[in-house]
This record gives sequence, C-alpha cells and structure tokens, in this order.
Amino acid sequence: MITLWQAALIGLVVVATHLDSQLLGECKLREPVVTGFLVGLILGDVTQGLIIGAQMQLMWMGATAIGPTAGLDIGTGGTIGVAVALTTGSGVESAIMFGVPVSVVMQFVNTLLMALFSGAMAMADKEVDKLNFRGLAMIHWGCTILLVALYWILTFSLMYFGSGIIDTIVNGLPEWVSNGLNGVAALLPALGFALLMKIIMNGSLWPYFILGFVPAAFVGFDMNMVGMAAVAVAIALIIFQIKSGQGQAVQPAVATSVTDIASDDEWED
Repeated sequence: MITLWQAALIGLVVVATHLDSQLLGECKLREPVVTGFLVGLILGDVTQGLIIGAQMQLMWMGATAIGPTAGLDIGTGGTIGVAVALTTGSGVESAIMFGVPVSVVMQFVNTLLMALFSGAMAMADKEVDKLNFRGLAMIHWGCTILLVALYWILTFSLMYFGSGIIDTIVNGLPEWVSNGLNGVAALLPALGFALLMKIIMNGSLWPYFILGFVPAAFVGFDMNMVGMAAVAVAIALIIFQIKSGQGQAVQPAVATSVTDIASDDEWED
C-alpha cells in the first residue's frame, strides 16, 4: 500500500519530467532510467527501480517525435510504470502494462494542454506590444502553475486512490497474460533499438556499431568464432571505406590547351 507522502513525491517526479526542457533545461529527467531511480528512492527499493527503469529505457530509447508525429509521454508513463511494479512486487511486465497506456493517454492530455496554451500566446503578444514584461511573466508562470497542478493531481490521485485497484488488476492477471507480457517485455527492447537505428544509422556507421556491439554482447563470456568473424568484417569494412575515400580524392585540373594556359596566366597577372 502506497502512503500519502509517497504518492505526493511520485507526483513531483512526474512534474519534474514535464518541467524538463522547459524551465529546467535539457536535464533528461524524463528518461525512465532516471525516474526509475527516483521512484525507487521514494519507495525504498533503488536497485529494483533502476533495473525496471533501465528495461523501460531500452524499450523507449527509440521513441521520438518527428515533425507532426506525436511522441509518447515517457516521463509520466515510465514513472507510473516503475511505481506500479514496485508497489505490487511485480516486474517489468506490470510496468509495461500500465506505463505504455498511461504514456499514450497523457500525451493526448499534453496536446490538449498545449492547445489551451495557444490562447495564452495571443495574450502574451499583446503584452509584448505594450512592453508590459510584468504581465508577460504572469502569463508564463500562470501556464507553468497550471501544468504543475494538472500533472501532480492526476498522478497523486492515480497512485494514492487507485493503488487498491492496481493491486487487484495485477494480482488477478491469468498466467497466460503474464507470460504474454513477459514475451512483450523481451521483444520491446529490440524494437526500441530498431527505432533508434532507423533514425540515426546509415551504411557508413555499421562497422562501428558492430565493434561496439560485440564486446558488449560477450561481457562475462569467452568470445567465440561468430564474434571474431563479426569484428573482422567490421575492420574490413572500415579499411574499405578508408581506401574508397582515398581513391575518390579530387584531382587538380590540368590545362589541356594553349588557351587554358593563357587564361591561367591572365588570372595570375
């Protein structure tokens, strides 16, 4: 059972994830591995909070908003997901079961909130025209207080008043659902990496990805022939890229006629 002050502090963690990149700069407070540590600190199990947060980080590390595509509210989803997993004594499967839907729903809430703030922008423009910086500051802090209050109240209400419902849902899950969620938890990190690589990877970076992946994959194990072959292929690709780059070096132009030579002399004069 979660206590009153624990629910209040978890609400503050969610608020901090939304102040990140707005008032606090780009602190990465919204990342699940950070919120997992903070929630673990609040609930008294830092180790498990970090483990579950890191597992959710692998899942969401490739989730990003590109252009008009709405992203996921990974700050709220990751925080509540870890909190549910720790309070119910379950694993990452419960964190995913609650964290993913919450992240989707709260992204819609954030979109509605930004639409509401667009009205405040018209008011801010009028204050700028009048050079009323005091009024501009009041509009800014008013929007911030509304954001803080909304996310804190929603998170606090869910964690404190809904903890009994959450326990009932988690404990009442049939075995086949738990097994399915475990399978999803194992696959989603691969999906997260695939999304990230889709965004940042191109052909020239593959050898370096292989060189970084192979040592990480064989930590604590003896490297076998597959790993050695992968490293050899990566080194061969890097050498090929270097050789290809040298072969494509631009050669200086050579004058092919008397007219060209004369024109060059004219420019030198």
